[in-house]
Amino acid sequence: MIEPTRDQPEAEPQGAASGEQQSEQQSEQQSEQQADQEAVSEALVQQTAAWLEQIASASGELLRLFRLEWKLTLGDAKRVLLLGVILIPLLLFAWLLLSALLGWWAWQATQSVSLALLTALALQLLCAGLLARQIGIYQRSQGFRRTGAHLKRLMQGADDEAKATDRRD
Repeated sequence: MIEPTRDQPEAEPQGAASGEQQSEQQSEQQSEQQADQEAVSEALVQQTAAWLEQIASASGELLRLFRLEWKLTLGDAKRVLLLGVILIPLLLFAWLLLSALLGWWAWQATQSVSLALLTALALQLLCAGLLARQIGIYQRSQGFRRTGAHLKRLMQGADDEAKATDRRD
């Protein structure tokens, strides 16, 4: 009978034992990997929860600040409106006085009441004409022309792309 030497391992008993050890090592490695993955997942969940809490806190503070600034803005808007309402009669009175002053100067220069009234009327008509001209300019600039033109170019580009893809098919 041949005895195994130190260089030659025993065939069956050691092979079976090493296979069991390897499977045990693999199962231990898998359980360690699963534990690591669970730990990483738990850490990620905790970090995400902390991040969401920070976002909620920041959002609450931002909303509170917005509400306070909104109240201040509304208060200031009321004051501006009130001052604007008070300013309108003052501006109208100043305009009437300017017209009267020009009429007075015309009367002093010519001693003609009708020419003084015509001067005041001409000033009123000139101002009304300038305002009407400016209204016309503003009306022509209304209507989102640039947006409409851009949309038209986009639609033409989409039509061109559709035609090009139809041709390829």
